[in-house]
Amino acid sequence: MINLPVISKLRISGVCLVILMVSLSSTISFFYQSPEGVYMPLQTSETDWELLDSDYPDAVFTDVSFFNSTYGWIVGRATSDYGSNAIVLHTKDAGESWQVQYNRDEQRFTNLDILDEHTIWINGRGSVFYSIDSGATWNESVVLGGNAAMSSVKFINYTHGWTSNQGVLYQTTDSGQSWDVVAGFTFDDNHRLIQCLSSVDIWAIGYVGIYHSTDGGITWDNVSNMGGWALSFVSDTEGWAIGDNRLAHTTDGNTWEELIVPMRYPAFRLTGPYCSDIQFVDEDNGWIVGSEIPVMHTPDGGVNWYQQSVPAEVNSRIRAVDFINSTHGWAVGWNGIIMRTTTGNSLGNRLWYGMTDPLFLSIIAVVVIVPVGVFIIKRYRRGKPTGSETKPPQPEI
Repeated sequence: MINLPVISKLRISGVCLVILMVSLSSTISFFYQSPEGVYMPLQTSETDWELLDSDYPDAVFTDVSFFNSTYGWIVGRATSDYGSNAIVLHTKDAGESWQVQYNRDEQRFTNLDILDEHTIWINGRGSVFYSIDSGATWNESVVLGGNAAMSSVKFINYTHGWTSNQGVLYQTTDSGQSWDVVAGFTFDDNHRLIQCLSSVDIWAIGYVGIYHSTDGGITWDNVSNMGGWALSFVSDTEGWAIGDNRLAHTTDGNTWEELIVPMRYPAFRLTGPYCSDIQFVDEDNGWIVGSEIPVMHTPDGGVNWYQQSVPAEVNSRIRAVDFINSTHGWAVGWNGIIMRTTTGNSLGNRLWYGMTDPLFLSIIAVVVIVPVGVFIIKRYRRGKPTGSETKPPQPEI
């Protein structure tokens, strides 16, 4: 009987070992490593986003902001009609109940900015609106007049703030009593959102770019030629940007890296992601909301993203999200959606990052290596004696 050489057995064992290692790496990718270093299955807990009662099932809520765990505001339209029915809702009990504080026909409220529990600013058409008594009464601050939509509003303190329209940035230094054009903003773009890191360090994102000012909004630099809906900074240099089909990240405040928006499937998506808002509460915990995936969460600074569970009734676009810490958050959107979670750092299904996802590549490696390994083994066995064959008879001498 003829035995296989030892070296051949080792080669075959080596192929099997590679397959085993790749398979193990794929399995480990499906687990999340906790801060204590313990690997836990992803499905040990799921975020329970609950629907809150809304008296406006046809509303389009476009922004939500909470001052603390109980006091919060929502702005949007009471109906899907773009031209009227601007509305402001307020809660004093974390969203258990909502009261209408302001309703203005022929206006359109899309963004709000809360300075404290008393002072709130909202953008509108030709004007911005504000309250200094927690929304009991509202005042109008005229910027342009007419029907021109102001695309954002942001105040750094009680006197200094900005708003924009049709590529023009406006600033007030007297609590909205007057507004002046910011000559240092020279770009043909509207600010969709403005974020102030300090009194001099200010960021803005528009339809076609991201802009940065280091002198309190007097002059601006264009640091990205792609725009979006929202920005979220976790430090002076590290920030995130989101758009309909865009996710970008910077670690130096200048260079923006374009990333693949997380998806349900490894290498394709059936529809656009239509992302609307992004928020990080620290360098690790962040959330993205939108249409394709209502809510996704990262517990590790964007290394991995997970889909969080939402009620089955949520089947329309989520427009805005606001967290006060890593567990308590609210989200609003079309069809009068108002949601709340108290377990916002829980994990759901791991999402994919396209064809460069390490997990996707490891699975492809298994798919390729296993058949090749089987083919090599079969070819080897067919080309060698099996050991049951006998030697042919030798001629007699």
